[in-house]
Parts: sequence; structure tokens; C-alpha cells
Amino acid sequence: MIQCFVKKNFNSSFNSSTVPKLLYVSKIQEEDSVYPRVMHSHDDFIEIILISKGDGEYSINGKMYNIKKGDIIIYNSGVIHDEISGSNTMIGSYCCAIGGIKLDGLRKNALIGDDENPIIQSDERFPILYNIFDLMFLTLSSGYAGAEESCQYFAMSLLIQVRYLLKKAKGFHDQSLDKPNILGKRIQKYIDTHYKEDISLQKISDDLNISPYYLSHVFKEMIGYSPIQYILRRRIGESQTLLITTNYSVTKIASMVGYDNPSNFNIIFTKHVGMSPRKYRNNYI
Repeated sequence: MIQCFVKKNFNSSFNSSTVPKLLYVSKIQEEDSVYPRVMHSHDDFIEIILISKGDGEYSINGKMYNIKKGDIIIYNSGVIHDEISGSNTMIGSYCCAIGGIKLDGLRKNALIGDDENPIIQSDERFPILYNIFDLMFLTLSSGYAGAEESCQYFAMSLLIQVRYLLKKAKGFHDQSLDKPNILGKRIQKYIDTHYKEDISLQKISDDLNISPYYLSHVFKEMIGYSPIQYILRRRIGESQTLLITTNYSVTKIASMVGYDNPSNFNIIFTKHVGMSPRKYRNNYI
């Protein structure tokens, strides 16, 4: 028999006044990743992603990152992310959302600094992380009594494992963020504020007093999308959130994200997500 003892004086990562709370866990099979979760953000919680299979490219806060099996992706609250996928880049992953995080030296609901690389490698901890995610998903989906409480402790374990890897990889500062494109960020902030409105390239150009050509060039160089493509993906991403989290009709959601014509919204949504808004909503019921 082998016994492993807990150290008597170990230091807890969280005090009783700042205990994080697990909000949800999801599992994306490779074949399901062809229906992407388009550009969106979360204001009140973080997400931790574990890539379990495949590889591809994700857009995080306006920067493209190559991702692969074993990667852990951290989305702080407010971080806009776009999980690009398709028939040639199928990706299996787990995701969990955790709120109520407050760590010394970081803003609320942030697990890393805003200038840090949001992707770290799980390395030898991959089996442990995979098992925690899988256990959380299976437990919550079972509906057993006590499932939520059990998963709350699993989530704490996950956070501790991820924080260990962050500490191990300290110095993983993302140098590409050291010299932000001030004009590009200004354009992005404007679009993020107004994307639900009746907006055009000319209107953005007039309001920011920048020529349309130069504005498009600067923005695409920084973000990887043209301003119009970015607006479209922000609208689709927001509509996905509303379809999942509200009971609003598809027509109302179309209007809320900037489409006066529901038929046009349905066509655009289906083209970019791979299924109609109604079918997308039904997948989450």
C-alpha cells in the first residue's frame, strides 16, 4: 500500500470571500465544431478551453493564434474571441465558464494579465486536465443529486492546475501586444460600440475622420477581417448568445443585432454558422 499525505501547511489559492463559481461546462465533438461559435465575449466570467483533438486558428482580442491538441486557452471577461472552424479544421474541445474570480494584481474575472498570451500548453498535465473536464461534463449532464456541488470542487481543482501551469510558464508575455496599433484599436472600439446599429464603412470613416481605404487597410492588418466582416461576425456572435440565453423570438433577435429583415438575417446566420437560428437554438435545449 502507498499512502499520499496532504501537507499540513499548504496555502490555498483562494480565500473564503473570493470563491469562484462554476457556471457551465460544454463538450464540443470534432464533427460539431463545423458549426462555429462566432465572435463574442462574456462580461461577467472567464472561460477556460482545453483543446482535446485537432488544430486550427482562433482569433482572440483581434489577434490570430494557431491552436492544437493540448493547448489551454484562457478568455478573460470582456475578451472578444472567434473560434474559427470548418470542414478542414475540425477541433474537439472542452469549455467551462467560471465567475466570481478576483486574484491579486488582476482585474475582476481575469486569470491572466491583459498583455499576456492567452494560450499555454498543458504538457504532462494534459491527462489530468482532460479527466477533470470530462468528469465535470459527465457529472453535470447526469443530473444526479449533488452534481452541481461536486462540479464546483472539480472546477476549483481545474483552476489550481491551470494556475500551476501559468506559474510554470511565467514570462510568457505576448510581445506582439507591446506596441498596440492605436488607430486600429480606436476603430475596433468604435465598431464594438456601434455594431448593432445601421452602420457602414462610410459612416465609420466620417465619424472617425479617416479615409475609408486607409481605415480598412489599418483595421484588416490588425484584426485579420475587414471592418464589414468584423461587424457581421460580431452580430452573428451576439445573436448566438441571445439564442442560447434568452427566449426572444428569432425576429426580435435579428432586430436587436442590427438586421431589420429577418429573412436576410436567417440567410447570413445559416451561411456563417452552418444551420438556421432556430435549429441552433434547439441544439442547446
